Amino acid sequence: MAATHSGVRQARPDDGAQVVPLLVEAIDHLALHLAGAADHAAAVPFFARLFETGGNRYGREHVLVLEQGGEIAAAILGYPGRDEAALAAPVLAACRARDPSAHYRLEAESSPDEFYLDALAVAPRHRGAGHAATLIAAACARAAQAGHARAGLLVDVDKPGVKRLYAKLGFAVDGERRLAGHRYEHMSRALGEV
Repeated sequence: MAATHSGVRQARPDDGAQVVPLLVEAIDHLALHLAGAADHAAAVPFFARLFETGGNRYGREHVLVLEQGGEIAAAILGYPGRDEAALAAPVLAACRARDPSAHYRLEAESSPDEFYLDALAVAPRHRGAGHAATLIAAACARAAQAGHARAGLLVDVDKPGVKRLYAKLGFAVDGERRLAGHRYEHMSRALGEV
């Protein structure tokens, strides 16, 4: 479904080189855990394969981008929470293929009744221009058009500025999650609000 916000569009295969590093930065601790990587740059190849292959929670079919002047200024990753387990299965399989001795399991991030905004990232030179709010609005509009009543997301407890942005956009804390040993707050809002 096409987004109606200016400059926002569905991710394409050729966006990976710009989008994947942004998403890895946003996914942060969890990206390093899943990729078995020590830093973001080392995690990019693992997530690039997932982005290109599709059919998983990090596939390009779940990504909207905001393009400006021929470059990706920001990206948001989202999908129905009820699909999280099915979309996570190929990711967990890729983790097990990478490290057969490790025990990977689904750590639920979303609620089944929400459209889950998994990751949001703005390229450094585009920060402060309102792109995060634009992409959240576009993703929420897309989710509402698809019949979803709520949107949810996780915010790292170590990022209070990000939490303030989400609160300003109508999201409220309604729970907590622990993923890969790190603490996050779950925030949600009804769609059609704000």
